[in-house]
Amino acid sequence: MNNVQVKKASGKLEAFSEEKVKQSLQRAGAKAEVIEKIIIELKSKLHDGISTREIYKQVFNLLNQLQEHQGYRYSLKESLMKLGPSGYPFEKFVGKLLEHQGYTTQVNVEIMGKCVSHEIDIIAEKNKETSLIECKFHNHAGIKTRVKTALYVQARFEDVVEKNGKYKDVWLVTNTKLTNRAISYGECKGMKMLAWRYPQGNSLENMIEKSGLLPITVLSFLNRKEMQILMNHDLVLCRDVGKITTETMINWGIDKEKSGKIKQVTASFL
Repeated sequence: MNNVQVKKASGKLEAFSEEKVKQSLQRAGAKAEVIEKIIIELKSKLHDGISTREIYKQVFNLLNQLQEHQGYRYSLKESLMKLGPSGYPFEKFVGKLLEHQGYTTQVNVEIMGKCVSHEIDIIAEKNKETSLIECKFHNHAGIKTRVKTALYVQARFEDVVEKNGKYKDVWLVTNTKLTNRAISYGECKGMKMLAWRYPQGNSLENMIEKSGLLPITVLSFLNRKEMQILMNHDLVLCRDVGKITTETMINWGIDKEKSGKIKQVTASFL
């Protein structure tokens, strides 16, 4: 089965990797016996040209069947892309991750640089050191954050620092992968970069998995309108939604049955 060719979101083909599926399930907290059952079932459905999205759906459904509510933790990459269509919910989510690490944060702050003013996505402070953080959000798989974004972020930082030197550094945070050129430029400039699979061992998904803070978009049973209602009330974390009563959600316009399911599922994230 390792000879089966899988179509990635970019359109490229690569050999199916059983090990990659196992690792993603392990990160999602699946039990060893559940992983083995999923692999056996998945192999029976593989064929040349199957998309990574179809594999994801198969694994997600099987995990939810075999280990209740665990599938939500497996769907992280796709869920991050649903924090749109604007990037603001993603910025709020990143801010929450940083607060979990002891930072105080401000989202969407306008700062005057030497030449022009800049709307900064996040200002984060910890141990009396302040960082400027720019978030690059993509809502489609296969799109990487390129070097021109890193150049843009660095130029804005330099303009701000020329006006006010109190800022320690600048970060580039993205929900997708970085190109090699973006990484090379960022490392050369001393920029802190946080992305999918970067840096190794301390990437965006690693940070999320360690914190246990999942975005509300992992709740795949919600439609776009229901997600938007929650986001409009400044809710981007499952943990925070779990603190809201069903009565409150009903008053917001989410029906009784769906409000009850939201409460039931998000209670496991508290």
